[in-house]
Amino acid sequence: MFHTENEFLQNLIVLSPKLARKKFRESIFEAWGWKCMYCDKQLCKDTATIDHIKPKFKGGKSTRNNMGACCTQCNSNKGSRLVEDYYNETHPHYSEAKASKIKEWIEQNTLSLTLNSSNAEATPYLCHDVSIGWIAK
Repeated sequence: MFHTENEFLQNLIVLSPKLARKKFRESIFEAWGWKCMYCDKQLCKDTATIDHIKPKFKGGKSTRNNMGACCTQCNSNKGSRLVEDYYNETHPHYSEAKASKIKEWIEQNTLSLTLNSSNAEATPYLCHDVSIGWIAK
């Protein structure tokens, strides 16, 4: 998966920037099962928003691990607060399981790949998400 919208744009040259950004955002919604990361409300293309977990106002970036699927109400209620100030034991939908998932999401490492070809007419594309791992010997 790509780390930033720009990396997604650079690596998917077959898409327009607008369509690449849309696919980047949709990959985040899909990763959260099209549910709000805070209240579990079912989202659709018309109701889904992206929450910057660490707000851009406070130095957060538009990277995959700082962007989560969010309903309009939770995104509005959170505003520019840090996640720990918004989603804690006082939140009406708080659960340790969701808090752990959010923490894992924030700590995820992402990888960017550039596809090169000796054929100047070849166009790179992605079929599926790819996972790369290492085995210690």
